[in-house]
Amino acid sequence: MIGISTLAYSGKNLTEALSEIEKRVSHAEIFSEGTHDVIHSGKDGILSSFSLSYSIHAPTQDVNLAAVRETIRKAGVEVISESAAFCMNRDIEILVVHPGYTAGIEMLPPAYKSLEKSISDLQRIKEETGVRICIENMPNAEIYLFKSPEDIDLKDLEFVLDIGHAQTANNLNEFLQKEIAHYHIHDNCGDFDSHLGFGDGVIGFPALKQIVQKAKREKAILIAENKTAEGAMKTVEALKKAGAD
Repeated sequence: MIGISTLAYSGKNLTEALSEIEKRVSHAEIFSEGTHDVIHSGKDGILSSFSLSYSIHAPTQDVNLAAVRETIRKAGVEVISESAAFCMNRDIEILVVHPGYTAGIEMLPPAYKSLEKSISDLQRIKEETGVRICIENMPNAEIYLFKSPEDIDLKDLEFVLDIGHAQTANNLNEFLQKEIAHYHIHDNCGDFDSHLGFGDGVIGFPALKQIVQKAKREKAILIAENKTAEGAMKTVEALKKAGAD
């Protein structure tokens, strides 16, 4: 299945964004930030107005599951807990979560220890809600965690492969060896996480065909996660050409 992230329509309100997505595909991933923060806005009734299935991208602003200050880490876990409860109450299966960041490379070891604690907390939340909590790999910048497949043990949580992020770290092929629950599809030139429409970067169509075939076997959703509507439509068309439904 192909879906589109509301990120492509960040300049529109959520009703307008979902209306645009519904014209093009049958699934929307709501990036729950700003005017699209469906979790905290009290506007979740909007969702039933559309003939769409949904996944939710949990908030990222002010959320850091790798924070070395325990108060901040726990606050981030609470945001994810609220997001999972929202999904549970609306029969939304997939919740995408970022693994966190740190102030500098010298703080990576304690940040990873904090992330390990957060993963244990998220396992408990998964068990309580039944929501599939999926952790996303991050782009190649020194402050981010989980840039390579071996960086963390997800335990019973699942994995979102962001192919653009992996391209910046030059390890897309390595990530494709993992079991993948969900995909974010966009392109770049390898040096910056630009979320281009697919075909405007260097990942290449043969890799996309391989990804689509793997996603079909795994029954995973392929989300066009682009910064513009034009980019999203380029990605959707490329996915269809590669054999996605």
